[in-house]
Amino acid sequence: MVKFDLLVIGEINPDLILWDQDVVPAFGQVEKLMEDATLTIGSSSVIMACGAARLGLRTAFVGVVGDDLFGRFMLEAMAERGIDTSACVVHPSLATGLSVILAQPGDRAILTHMGAIPTLTLEQIDSSLLRRTGHLHCGSYFLLRHLQPGLGQLFADAQAAGASTSLDTNWDPSGRWDSGLDKVWPHCDLFLPNAAEARKIAGSDELPQALDWLAQRVPTLAVKLGAAGGLARSGE
Repeated sequence: MVKFDLLVIGEINPDLILWDQDVVPAFGQVEKLMEDATLTIGSSSVIMACGAARLGLRTAFVGVVGDDLFGRFMLEAMAERGIDTSACVVHPSLATGLSVILAQPGDRAILTHMGAIPTLTLEQIDSSLLRRTGHLHCGSYFLLRHLQPGLGQLFADAQAAGASTSLDTNWDPSGRWDSGLDKVWPHCDLFLPNAAEARKIAGSDELPQALDWLAQRVPTLAVKLGAAGGLARSGE
């Protein structure tokens, strides 16, 4: 019996957003003043789960946090938004990840402390969840280093249990842009990169060629183009 419409696997971290019209950090112990500072729910995976829950989908999440203030902040905020966090792992000795975002009109810079984010493993995911969910989504693949070797099998198991699957890799801080994706493509129903990520993963400077390359690997491809909107393409 399906209990959840959506199961999200991904990173958990709050965002500390510092906003100003034109302030740029400077070393040399230079202090600059910002117009606004906000501690809020972060991580693309959690934000996606919050959006799904707000739409009325029964949503569960799996990720790792530390036993600290930021971890409790995130788990409580997710639960308040109707997300089931009972399968999340609280690591006793690692810190919860954190992103500091310097935002200006039309752009932003992001500094991320990984903390517990990359430690999630296949063994920490209850396989019975796959039989109780309609769709499995994985976000920030490139940050989940310990899960990468097993994600293809996890997606295959989810499909065998009757669930559909989707992937959002986000940016690859290592710059390698592969990390075993060839094992994930055969079991991925929907891929959700932005335009820059699509070009990097496909190894092409031209977006149309990148779309063609990716469309040969996944049945459905939806690419975010920024303010201009998105582009969807079915695989061949």
